[in-house]
Amino acid sequence: MADLDFYKKDMEKIQTALLKKIEKVLGGLTVLDDAALSTAFKQINFVDELNALGFPALLKKVKSSYDKSLIRNLDVLTATQRTRQAATAVQAIEILSILDLTTISAGVTKYANELKTAMFRGLLTGQSSASIMEGLTATYGIGKALTSSQQTALLNDSFARFNRTTTGKLFADVPEQKFLYVGPDDNVTRPECSETIAIQGEGMTMAEIESQAPVAFGDGGGFNCRHEWIPV
Repeated sequence: MADLDFYKKDMEKIQTALLKKIEKVLGGLTVLDDAALSTAFKQINFVDELNALGFPALLKKVKSSYDKSLIRNLDVLTATQRTRQAATAVQAIEILSILDLTTISAGVTKYANELKTAMFRGLLTGQSSASIMEGLTATYGIGKALTSSQQTALLNDSFARFNRTTTGKLFADVPEQKFLYVGPDDNVTRPECSETIAIQGEGMTMAEIESQAPVAFGDGGGFNCRHEWIPV
């Protein structure tokens, strides 16, 4: 299944670059009095910094992954299957992708604001630049916040659910269509996912999935499931 592994790698580069920029300016900020710090607080915008460091380009890559998922399913539909209902489904699917991208953007904005707050809290309480950087790196550096394992799992889960929802919506009006449950079957695979892989044969229709499979079409095996339904 297509995933967003590139997001974590690219975001780590952006996090690293931002923290390096912060480290360079902290020395000058620590010598400012409270009035000057108040002015600096109004002027500094870490959202703008993240944008300058490449976040919009990263978001565009994520959008491309969503678009490719939709196109992949559209290509399977025959001309007769591309009904008005399918066209309406595409519009709904595009809204779902916008919602996910909006959530990602909101998370980045939240990160930027929290990072700025933590930095200025340290400055206003008289911490050294080294102490401030140590705290920022521990809380907002690589493997934290935007690139934590939890955030990565949430991101991949949203994308996987989008993939399964896209497939379900596009083929909702094609009851004869069969699907294969595709993904790993290893030592961390949920029992219900392994069972579905074992019983599916050459494929199952949506009706068969609903009545026979131990997993749901849209949810798969649950949170962060690595499987998806592929039309065959």
